[in-house]
Amino acid sequence: MKKEQQIGKTKWICISEPDKTVIDTISKKYHLHEMIIEDILDINAQSKIDTSNDHFFVAMTFTKYLTAEHRYTFNEMDVIIGENLIITTTGLESTKMNDIFEKMKKETKEIDDSYKTSPYYILYKIIDGFYDKTLKSLAVSSQKLLDIQMNINKREENVIDDLINEDLNKIFVKHNFLSQEEIMDELIHHIQKFHEKHLATYYNDLKSKLSKITRTINALMEKNDSLLSAYNTFIGIKSNKSITRLTFINSIFMPLTLIAGIGGMSERSMMTWPENRKWTYPLFIVLCWGIAYITYLILHKYFMKK
Repeated sequence: MKKEQQIGKTKWICISEPDKTVIDTISKKYHLHEMIIEDILDINAQSKIDTSNDHFFVAMTFTKYLTAEHRYTFNEMDVIIGENLIITTTGLESTKMNDIFEKMKKETKEIDDSYKTSPYYILYKIIDGFYDKTLKSLAVSSQKLLDIQMNINKREENVIDDLINEDLNKIFVKHNFLSQEEIMDELIHHIQKFHEKHLATYYNDLKSKLSKITRTINALMEKNDSLLSAYNTFIGIKSNKSITRLTFINSIFMPLTLIAGIGGMSERSMMTWPENRKWTYPLFIVLCWGIAYITYLILHKYFMKK
C-alpha cells in the first residue's frame, strides 16, 4: 500500500509491504541508487546507514507482535531522505506507521516552524512513535509477569509454557534494540555534521528512550529468570512431598508384607490347619492392624519433626 502527503516543503511517501514494481517506479522518479533498491527489497537486511550524493538511507528493524502466535517477528523499516523528500517502507503492514502518518497529516496545517517540516524531523517522529509503542508493550509484558507470578502461587499447570514464551520474546526484542544503539549514534553524528544541528536534541532524546527500552527489557528478563527459578523450586518441593508420601505408605506396608509372607509360607502350620483357622486368622488380622498402627504413629512423629 502506498500513501503520500505534503508536509510544508517535504513530500512523504509511505509504503507498506513494498513490491518490486512500486519500488522500481519510485527509483526511476527519484533516481535512487541501486544499492538502496536492493536493501529495500531484501527483507533480511540488517540495520544500517548509507549516504550517497543525493540521498541518505537508514534501515532499522522493529518488532511486531503476532497475537495469534504469541510471539514477535521483525518488521523492517527503510527510510530514504532526499531534498524535501522522505520515503518510508515497512516490510509488514504497520498500524503504528499508519497512525503516525495520519497524525502528521492532521498536524500539517498547524505546523509553523520550518524545522518541523524537515525530513529529519519526520524521521524523528516516526522512530519516537515506535519507541513509545515498544515501551507500552513492555509495560503490558510486566503486567503479564505479575499474572504469571499469581498463577505460580495458585499452582497453575500452564505456567512454565508462559514463562518460556515470555523469556524467548524478551531475548528476541532485546537483540533487536541492541543493534540500534550504533545506528542511533551514527544518526546523531550525521545530523550534527551535515544537517540541522538543532535536531540533535530530539535524536539525543531518542537515544535516551532506547537506553530506557534496553534497561526495561533487562529488568523484565531478570524477573522472568527469578520466576523460572521459583517455579523450579516449587516443582522440586512438590516432587519431594510426593516421594515422602510414597515412602510413608511403603514403610507402613512393608512390615505387613513380611508378616503375610511368613504366615503363608508353610502349607501345614498353625495358620492353615483347619482346627486353628477360627482363632489364628482373627489374631493374625489384629496383629497386622496393631503393627500398622504403631508403624504409622512412629513414622508420623518422625515426618512431623522433619
